[in-house]
Amino acid sequence: MERQKIKQYIEKYISELEQSLYEPIVERDVGQMPIDAAKAFFLLLPMLNGERWTERLNTAAIAVGAVHAAFEAHDAINVSDATSKQQQLTVLSGDHFSGVHYRLLASIPELGFIQSLSRTIGHINEVKTTFHQRLPDESVQLIEAVGIIEAGCITDFLHTFGFSQYATLANAALPLLRLESGLLGGNTANVDHAITLLHDELRDALQAADFLAPILQQEIQNLALPLLGKTI
Repeated sequence: MERQKIKQYIEKYISELEQSLYEPIVERDVGQMPIDAAKAFFLLLPMLNGERWTERLNTAAIAVGAVHAAFEAHDAINVSDATSKQQQLTVLSGDHFSGVHYRLLASIPELGFIQSLSRTIGHINEVKTTFHQRLPDESVQLIEAVGIIEAGCITDFLHTFGFSQYATLANAALPLLRLESGLLGGNTANVDHAITLLHDELRDALQAADFLAPILQQEIQNLALPLLGKTI
């Protein structure tokens, strides 16, 4: 698959997700929630690699995207000003996105994934609550927490639908990208050490991914290129 084709598939997915999430009042009052192209890439990685991809899988993937949109909306809430009209509308937009994901999964139907994803969402919310109170002191704990938050729903999808071999790549790359963004703050040495460990984990995962088309391996390297070249 050519790089342009990969881009087109991701853009198509994002467009379908935006259509599923669209609600005129939400978009008017809150705006459009940004969709993470890196998360979309790892969610679609099996399909991009030539795995059989059905409408059922595509609907489930869009549902996962709706969950991510709900998380983004709820994360945008300013706790110190949670009673303002704008903040309340943001809460409602997150609830709307959550409803979209349930509706999509109910339409398949995929009861097992609904139950599994619900457990994962609950776990992510628990980790976020603890995470926002205090960043983990140990690098390994930091990696585990960020990995659950960033990749938990995607790896749940991959394991549920028989694509477990792709989960290691998502588990390394997505928290790595998040930590490198610098948005988490916290102990710099701890974060830098976590980045180093994830760098090694991603490198090992890529070396073991002989099932992955070379162009996709290169795309993952391109995503992490600033990280792989960083001196810690």
